[in-house]
Amino acid sequence: MNISRRVPLALAVALIAAPARPQFHKEEIEAAHKDSRRYYALDETTVKIAKIGLIERPFKIKSPDSGGGRVPVLDEIVNIGEKIWEIIVDNKPIVDVETRYATALPRGSTGWTQIAGWPVPAGPVYELTARNGFGMEVIHVRYQILRAYGGSYQGKGKYLTAVAIEPLCVEVGWGYRFSMDATVPNTSVVNVGTPSDPVAGLMATLSWRVATPIREFRGQNLYFLQGDGVFREIGGPFSSRSLEKTKASVDRARGEALR
Repeated sequence: MNISRRVPLALAVALIAAPARPQFHKEEIEAAHKDSRRYYALDETTVKIAKIGLIERPFKIKSPDSGGGRVPVLDEIVNIGEKIWEIIVDNKPIVDVETRYATALPRGSTGWTQIAGWPVPAGPVYELTARNGFGMEVIHVRYQILRAYGGSYQGKGKYLTAVAIEPLCVEVGWGYRFSMDATVPNTSVVNVGTPSDPVAGLMATLSWRVATPIREFRGQNLYFLQGDGVFREIGGPFSSRSLEKTKASVDRARGEALR
């Protein structure tokens, strides 16, 4: 059976309240108004995100409390972990991957410890770079998208846990602020298998912001993960202006997959 033809690629992007504008030092503000604005203006055409490797990241996962306890409903898959969480705030990594992560587990399960067969969390490493109007690299960020997949309940199903984004390197130019957060809303978690042979799937939206005293730029990247190990980069970076067009293309892909 070709499961890939039944993969729903519906894009479910949660509306997140806009974060507070970064606070800049007096020196940064004065320099932004005295000097050429080309330094403080991000060149959107230079924003690039590239996959640069794949590594394992062993760590102790703390199981979330789902409030469950009854027999899990295997083909009803939910996220009992984080829905929205911050990863980097104003150039500082703040996430704890042991506790801040999403899941795609059967409804009623008490957590990932009730599911057996988990491998060591692993995932691809990405590098995000951007330059200013002078061609200087002002943003250099590396992050890894972790997940443990293939866990089953009494030998049935393939589920996901420890879906986390870990900052590995954050290098930001003077006068710039970089922030990143992740979103895995309930509506993005689905069963891409069958009722008798469920396979968890979820859409992770990675949102980021670059700000200077005179300008701000936002973007998003979208990733689709499955319990059988499939990892799809839907695309990016997407600015807010191009996101609607992207949603339309994903909807078209969903229609083709369901035929």
